[in-house]
Amino acid sequence: MIRRAVSWRHSLEQREPAVGFASRLAGLNGRSMRVFLREVCISAHDLDKSRQGALDAVAALGNLDPVQLTQFTPFPVGDGNYVTIGAEALHRLSVRRTYFCICPHCVRDDIFRYEGPIAARPWLRLEWIVTHFRSCDRHNVLLMPQTPVRRRYEPFDFTEWIGRIIPELDGLASDAIPTRPSPFQRWLTDRLEGKRNSGNWLDDMQLYAAVDFCEMLGLSALHAPKVRVGSLTESEHAAAADEGFRIANQGEEEIERLLVRLADAQSTTRGFWGLRDTFGHAYGLLNKTKTNPDFAKPRAVFRRVAIAKVPIEAGTDVLGETLEKQVVHTIRSASKVSGAHSLTIRRLFERKRLRDEQTLQLMDHRVTINSDEVEEMLMALKTALTTTQVQKTTGIPRNHLFYMINAGHLPTVTASNEKAYAKHRFTQAAVDDTLERLFSGTVPVAKPTGRQMSILRARQASVSGLNEIIDFLFSGQIWKGLLARRRKYGALLVDADEIIAAIRRGRSKSGFSKPEAAKFIVGMARDSVGKFVASGHLELVEEFSPEARRNVQVVSRESADAFLQNYVSLGELSHTAGLHHKQVRSALRTVGIEAHFDPDDFLSFFYVRADVNGALQRNPDLWSSGVK
Repeated sequence: MIRRAVSWRHSLEQREPAVGFASRLAGLNGRSMRVFLREVCISAHDLDKSRQGALDAVAALGNLDPVQLTQFTPFPVGDGNYVTIGAEALHRLSVRRTYFCICPHCVRDDIFRYEGPIAARPWLRLEWIVTHFRSCDRHNVLLMPQTPVRRRYEPFDFTEWIGRIIPELDGLASDAIPTRPSPFQRWLTDRLEGKRNSGNWLDDMQLYAAVDFCEMLGLSALHAPKVRVGSLTESEHAAAADEGFRIANQGEEEIERLLVRLADAQSTTRGFWGLRDTFGHAYGLLNKTKTNPDFAKPRAVFRRVAIAKVPIEAGTDVLGETLEKQVVHTIRSASKVSGAHSLTIRRLFERKRLRDEQTLQLMDHRVTINSDEVEEMLMALKTALTTTQVQKTTGIPRNHLFYMINAGHLPTVTASNEKAYAKHRFTQAAVDDTLERLFSGTVPVAKPTGRQMSILRARQASVSGLNEIIDFLFSGQIWKGLLARRRKYGALLVDADEIIAAIRRGRSKSGFSKPEAAKFIVGMARDSVGKFVASGHLELVEEFSPEARRNVQVVSRESADAFLQNYVSLGELSHTAGLHHKQVRSALRTVGIEAHFDPDDFLSFFYVRADVNGALQRNPDLWSSGVK
């Protein structure tokens, strides 16, 4: 049959062909359909162009319902880029004009079911000329493409070609590839029949847009972004259409979940991070149709996820809309915006824990962060001052400035105050605030006294640390003068005697010097302290000494207390027992207790306190046994 003449027969179960038409076809007697149509005065060309007069003539010839025939016939509309089937529109390339597909099982069923010439019994279904149908839902096999004889200026003759393949029909049926039922095709069938589901996210879209989007979305979900569509098999195309329908049918949340997965996968790759490379063929379709209102729904979803997940520069066209503000930054883009080196930005991310360690293993253009988290910081970096600039504008010496940074008196933009050799950056506001606190409460001085001097001289005069003086300046604990009202660091005056008093008042030493440790631990010789420190039984720590006004090494009080708790000296036992040390040693020997440390090495006699206490509990008259 001629393709257009019988394209109304979309569903065999719902639209049985008229028996009268089949009986008319009995007059073919082996002649082709084009000859038959010419004899009954129906133009095959008009029928191929879906002209209403030819369709009405076919309907009258076969006693068919002309409305139903028209409903399931593709009509070209507008500029010819689209065809309508009933109330739905498909792209013109969605309808095959030069070939068709068949299900050999359906052809065989038609032959056994109807009368008349064998070649005229099978009916050309609408599914066989619409490209989006790839399988037969009745027999669950892939449709098999057929290439009929081509004649110039004439449509293909379906009946003539069926007559040629009938001898090999059994072989075609056995070669048909099994497949699963297709939810995508069931939905497409419903749409062509005028059925819509309000719960289906796709059903308020034009059919051609919804169909194309499903197929491209499935390709993006199942294949690499740059997969060659022409290299895919029909089975792979069918699987992509079903997967795309499964995702889109559930609505925006499921589509967003897929797009986030694709963006996360792209974040671990190398090279330029493009939207087409991230979201695949679905994005390519939406980008080609970005001015088409029929794709507005999926376009809005893709645009929203793309802006939120992909580092897109401001001013970039994203599916028809210009991005005004960059939402996602990478280390590289943050470096470009702020003017800071990319390594500075990376170190900043690490210090502020803006990204986890695993993410920071990626390359600079793949480490992403929301712009809201770093926007203020990037703007601060853009106009930030270096340490050299701060030195020039404030007059603060380099070592003084670095202590202010390390102590937190001068906050940095890059949170680098505790990092050695870091390239610090400061906002002008932070520098101004630091100076304000530094000069707060200063008293104008016309002629300083002998002990009122600059910070550099006061440090030497008070034999104190620079950090002590600077901390006092910011805490307001000492007098501050300003020479000749010059608001410069060099004009800042302090009282050296007041600094000495403040240091002694504010700090105390809890540990012991070695002579003090020997006095604290009864019975320990002065030279023994170093021995016990070397053996690890006493611990040396650094503490600030108010007398020396510097840090000194002392024996920690904690280690001294622990030593006394574990060990007891011969001198302490002699004092407690009221006996000569030789008598105490003799009494201890009688119960098998010897000195725990070699007296020759440690220059003192010490016993395990628990052993001595245990012996006294067992024998309260232990000390009397040592009296001769």
